[in-house]
Amino acid sequence: MHNFKFFRFIVFPLFALFVLGGCGQKRAPEKEKIQIPVKTMIVHARQVVFPIQCSGILSKKSEMKLSFKTGGIISKIPVDEGDLVHENELLASLNLSEINARVSQAAQALKKATRDYSRVQNLYHDSVATLENLQNSLTALQVAKSRDHIAQFNLKYSVIRAPANGRILKRLAEPNEIIAPGHPVFLFSSTANDWVIRCSLPDVDRVRVHFLDSARVFFDAYPNIPFQATVTELGDWADPYTGTYEIELKVAIDTLELVSGFIGKVSVYPTQTEYPVMIPAGSLILGKGEKGFVYKVDRKSTRLNSSHTDISRMPSSA
Repeated sequence: MHNFKFFRFIVFPLFALFVLGGCGQKRAPEKEKIQIPVKTMIVHARQVVFPIQCSGILSKKSEMKLSFKTGGIISKIPVDEGDLVHENELLASLNLSEINARVSQAAQALKKATRDYSRVQNLYHDSVATLENLQNSLTALQVAKSRDHIAQFNLKYSVIRAPANGRILKRLAEPNEIIAPGHPVFLFSSTANDWVIRCSLPDVDRVRVHFLDSARVFFDAYPNIPFQATVTELGDWADPYTGTYEIELKVAIDTLELVSGFIGKVSVYPTQTEYPVMIPAGSLILGKGEKGFVYKVDRKSTRLNSSHTDISRMPSSA
């Protein structure tokens, strides 16, 4: 019992002194916060034209397939691919044996119908032929004239002549071949027309393009030379297979030689402008795809707050 009292009066005070002594010690000083200097700037909305990128095939404004009106055996083709030809120059002709026979047949039928009508007309005046006989002979004469006109027309278009000054882009037939009416023999390009390039655009870009918008075209044959172009036609209906809209651009040519079929990379600059906010590229952090973060200053607390920004259409300044 005496030992317990001794323990209570001796040990407990020592423990209390130890606790009080520990509470009286000074705390370790906290580390000072490191302040990082930040450069800020005022950003403004600027006028920017976003070009529309597309590609297309170069061709002449007027390219056509030339063919015979009638079928038959090809007699001769005096021109070849790449040849320059002049307006009304003979390009190809059929063997005219059968066609000339039909022309002669129609001419003889016309002569007979003319004689018959003249004879019936005299008989009608003498009251020998009836009015019906006269009308029937007149109808036969008119039919004969129409058949003669058809035969002459077919004879005229049994040869192919150049419709204008131009170039033979492709020859699709050879002499002595039997060819059907309307089957193409040549692909012809007129040198009197302008060079054009046709591109296809999705609907979101089609609505931004307007008539006479400017453009630049690059061809692989002249990779470092831009060709100026102007929008001259706008398609108003979508292609049923691709869902795109076709536009046509007139390409300005100086002295360089261009060839039909060149693939052109086109940048169209629409007159419709936008006013995005320009920010330095270095200000974007944690960018992923079309999203990124940028810090903006909170003027009330002078703190930097993170702001989520869509950078899909935002140009960056240096």
